[in-house]
Amino acid sequence: MEQTAFIQLLKNNNERMELFFGADVQSAARIPLAVQFTFSRETFNGPAFEKNVKEVHNQKSRQSLFEFFSTPSNNSILTYKMLAHFALHPQPEQELHRLKLNEKALLNAGFKSSSYQRIAALFLVDEAHAGKAKALHDEMKKHHFFLTGKDDIPYAVLLTKKQNNTVKLAQTMRKYYDALHGKGFKNGDALQAMTQLLPLYDEEFQPVLVDYVVAMKQSFLNNGVKVKKRSYPYLALLALVGASSEVVDEIVEMERALAKLPMFTGMQAYALMTAAQYVLKRLIENELLSHFNDSLLFLQALEMSDYIDDIPILLAIDILDIFF
Repeated sequence: MEQTAFIQLLKNNNERMELFFGADVQSAARIPLAVQFTFSRETFNGPAFEKNVKEVHNQKSRQSLFEFFSTPSNNSILTYKMLAHFALHPQPEQELHRLKLNEKALLNAGFKSSSYQRIAALFLVDEAHAGKAKALHDEMKKHHFFLTGKDDIPYAVLLTKKQNNTVKLAQTMRKYYDALHGKGFKNGDALQAMTQLLPLYDEEFQPVLVDYVVAMKQSFLNNGVKVKKRSYPYLALLALVGASSEVVDEIVEMERALAKLPMFTGMQAYALMTAAQYVLKRLIENELLSHFNDSLLFLQALEMSDYIDDIPILLAIDILDIFF
């Protein structure tokens, strides 16, 4: 979708969501949903969305869909995005069935139930894959015991879709972590998330990717774009595709256009992430991932990063009364 058309549809979807959900749903909730619908080239229709969600909900027994995707202490934007995922899916009933089977496979492999485990279920292949992911997650704990937790499950699933050497992968992640921390990146979960994406390129440590990440960050700073910790994974994704200066310039241009919209007031980090998603998806659509030859895996990494980024945002529970 051309940039002007994308921005117009995004504005339209955000305005429609404002009217449908009301003032109780803040921009931190609406923007991810509006972006999700816009990337699907769909115009948000509140009554149709409610109808689709209810149809999926009718396939559940005993437990509500809201309970299935949430824990008592974490009724987050993830729930809404999952509901949108089904509403936008061409075969929502089959997709719900697939996700339930995958979640069970992850539980059988030894993972504990959580919102992150449910994200991982979106990208799981089968039970054997779940076992490999658990083996990698256990290896990751050996290198980062306190940082490695439930939020790292989706990364373990993604990395083991194509690679099997869990010991080498965990060692490589730690090397990236230490190298990037030495280059000024702040310790914590965001840095770990970034270093868990970089081995998608190769299970062996690649110093050139460290240089790329540093260069990406500096390019944004040179253009007056702040790079917060929550944007770290997108720097990794840009490094994976060997993004050129022209790609960075396109993201900066898009970020500036988005930041001018009232919906992004006080939400500049979302403007940068949305711009990065837009440009990276354009590269995928135009088959320009010259440095990363698995476009499906890359797209899944992009989508997963988007899901994980939004988990901490808590919403008012009563909004879901319209569905259940």
